[in-house]
This record gives sequence, C-alpha cells and structure tokens, in this order.
Amino acid sequence: MLPLWVPLWGALVAPVSRQVPDSAVLRRYGEAVNATADTLDILRGFAQAFRNDLQTASPTIVLARATSVQSACASGVSSVRRLQGMLAARTVSTIPLAVRNQAKLRTTSEETVAALERCVRTWQPLPRTDDRADTLRAWGPYRITELTAALHKFDGARAAFVKSAGLPGRPVVLPHPNP
Repeated sequence: MLPLWVPLWGALVAPVSRQVPDSAVLRRYGEAVNATADTLDILRGFAQAFRNDLQTASPTIVLARATSVQSACASGVSSVRRLQGMLAARTVSTIPLAVRNQAKLRTTSEETVAALERCVRTWQPLPRTDDRADTLRAWGPYRITELTAALHKFDGARAAFVKSAGLPGRPVVLPHPNP
C-alpha cells in the first residue's frame, strides 16, 4: 500500500512551477511590438512636421505634408493589423496579468486601427488645390491631437503588455501628448 502513496505524495507536494514561454516566441512578439512602435513613431514625426510653421507654409508644402501623414497612417494600419494577427493567434504567457494585458492590447489595437483608418480617409490631399490646403491647415492640428491621443493609449497598453509578458527589447518610453 505504501508504494502507491509515494507517487501521489510526490505529485501533491512537488512544487508547482509556471510554464516559461519559449524564448523564440517572446523574441518574435518583441520584434513585432517594436516594429509596430517604430512605424507609429514615424507617423508621430510626420504629424509633428505637419504642424511646423503651418500658418506660413505654402499650399504645396501643406499638401505634401498631408500626403506624408496619410501614407504613415496607412503604414500604421498595416503594422498594427500584423500585430493584431499575432496577438489573436496565440497567448504569449500563462501569467494572468500578461493574459489580461494581451487582451487589453488587442482591444486597444482595434481602436488604434480605427483611428488610423480615419486618418487615411481624412488626410486625403486630393484635389491638390489651395482650398484643400486651407482645409487641411484649418482642421489638421485638431486631427493630429485626436490621433496622438489614440497612439498614446496604444503606447500605454503596449508598455503594460511588454512588461507583464517579459518581452525582450528596448525600453518603452511613453511620449507626452501635445496640448
């Protein structure tokens, strides 16, 4: 009878350890998160460049900058969608906080894609006329503020996910939204 209890005792008393995620998986997710962050940082740069000397910029410059913002938004849509596919395909970690943060990042990614798609539609520089440049000049700063808020929310969810999942890579620095 004693030999039957030994395996049962070993199973009950043995320390419970969490399954450690595969380092290759963590690296792949870390690279995808960082690539998305890089793409969105480029968008931030174009958005800031649009604001530079906006009132004195020629219509041609305003339209060129709007084209850059629109292209960067389209790239952002593609990048965030790739990340969404990875986040939906697999849970990176079994740690409850990481699972919750991954779900939050997926939700925030949906909102970010919606903001980026709106950006692609509204930053249309066509027709290339002075009136279109004036329109972009008038509401561009407001749209940039909206876009920056959406990107800031994404960055917060991204930072929480990276930290809780233990993803490798560079540190996440949250930019301050422009007033």
